[in-house]
Amino acid sequence: KVKQLQDKQNTPNPAPAAAEPVLETPPVNAVNDRLKLNIFGDVGYEATDLKPSTNTFEIGSFDMFMTSRLSSKVSALGEILFVAQSDNTITADIERLLLQYRANDYLSVGIGRYHTSIGYYNTAFHQGAWFQTTIDRPFMYAFDDEGGFLPLQEVGLTASGRIPSGKMGLSYVAEVGNGRDHLIGGEPAQNTQDRSNGKSFNFALSARPSWVSGLDVGFSIYHDYLTFSDNINHSELISTAYAVYANSTYEFLNEAMLVRHVGSSTGAPGIFHTPAFYTQFSRRFGSYRPYFRYQYVNAGVDEPIYGDPEDGPVVGRRNGPSVGLRYDFTEHTAFKIQYDRVQQRGIPSFNRLDSQFAFTF
Repeated sequence: KVKQLQDKQNTPNPAPAAAEPVLETPPVNAVNDRLKLNIFGDVGYEATDLKPSTNTFEIGSFDMFMTSRLSSKVSALGEILFVAQSDNTITADIERLLLQYRANDYLSVGIGRYHTSIGYYNTAFHQGAWFQTTIDRPFMYAFDDEGGFLPLQEVGLTASGRIPSGKMGLSYVAEVGNGRDHLIGGEPAQNTQDRSNGKSFNFALSARPSWVSGLDVGFSIYHDYLTFSDNINHSELISTAYAVYANSTYEFLNEAMLVRHVGSSTGAPGIFHTPAFYTQFSRRFGSYRPYFRYQYVNAGVDEPIYGDPEDGPVVGRRNGPSVGLRYDFTEHTAFKIQYDRVQQRGIPSFNRLDSQFAFTF
């Protein structure tokens, strides 16, 4: 055996039949699959008996979602959204832009523009309509261009990670951001210039116990001071709690929220509370998923922020049920049809029928 090994070592290797190409050494920061791009979009048709609204075909949004691994611990996330406006124009918006550093399972830090971790829905379902079962988001989580009233986008710092807790499966999110300059109808995030030195703070805690697969419960607390042109500061405290059970067959979402605003001595004094909640249930039958949702929000008439038309559209009271059906006719394409019965303070109740084709590629 020793002689065979010696003979093998001394035998020259045969020359290759053809010269193989020489690969250049990649840059230090290059990683395989460095950039990934996903596209999400939706189109549909809406009919309603609310006057003077008209029945119409519509473009929902065109969403370009990009992720990149810059190293084993550093990554970047970008999301550019093209949205059709009520005046039939299409505008572009940098929805998210985040540079992230992941130290370990217990600490990840990001800086940039992100979706705030208020409650469950805002970070479980982002802009792509293809991800969510329903056609639209619950009213309490509607984005600003849809009349939403929560600070769902921020520019600042975010940290998240697991908490050593065994089978409890605890995790946390802590965020500090610029807050918002205007509430409704304005830019949802102060992108380049904070109007004041005050910052918003948000803390969220969730548990995913291993003994109930699919269960997720948690809460979040968000605080900010809203500063207006008259230099009056209003304290804002947003508290949410949720209990969610979701697997490949069932989806049962439940969230409740309470917004607390403190009035001013020159305006409406006192403390004002705006409650809101939604519950949503669906069950999958093959490619079909029927669903039901009921939602409610009630901002008082004298509410200093949500009841002042100078700060944007009045939130008011809105409630009603939705029933619908989602059909996944390919792996990346879904058709949805949804009926809404909506009751709002100050206007007659109305009916709405929506259909949507949502897709990704």
